[in-house]
Amino acid sequence: MKILNKQTNEHAEEAFTLIEMIGVLAVIAILAALLIPKVTSAISDAKINNTLGAYEALKTAVTYHYSKYNGFQLTTGGATCTTNQLAAYDNLLLQEGLMDKPFSSKIGTNAVLQVVGSGGNGGAGYKLDGTNVLTTNMTWVVEAVIYGVTPQDAYDISARLDGPALTPLNPGTDAQGRCAYSGSTLSLFVTGR
Repeated sequence: MKILNKQTNEHAEEAFTLIEMIGVLAVIAILAALLIPKVTSAISDAKINNTLGAYEALKTAVTYHYSKYNGFQLTTGGATCTTNQLAAYDNLLLQEGLMDKPFSSKIGTNAVLQVVGSGGNGGAGYKLDGTNVLTTNMTWVVEAVIYGVTPQDAYDISARLDGPALTPLNPGTDAQGRCAYSGSTLSLFVTGR
């Protein structure tokens, strides 16, 4: 009888008590609550940095293209670009070897690159410097359009490109600077200069 009691006591000393189990679970829950927001924030920052990197690559390609032709080449093989070609301007930049891949973004649902007239934004022109409507010194603007963008992502990109003074977003519009946001559509502009 003493041998059985001794074995039972040995097993009881090796097992966790209910209080110890609850303590371990509480520590795990606290650590998870602290880490999940940081991981989510890091993922969001990575998406925004990806979009800004794509914008900088686009800006370099457009600036080079603009200086090479002393303006935007709106012809291919001597023929004027069609509306479809202007709406897929990255294909022209790809053909010239100025971009490695089509313009894309990790934010939103879809992205396109197009050349548009300078009377954009509903005919009001582009306020790329935040104060002036720049329609007198340029005819065309390259516009990267990203659909399905959240207001927070649009605000973060606009704040990084234009600075906080040009990012009103109340609650979902911004029409000044290199970014324009309306509804869930974010436009990033490049002039070639």
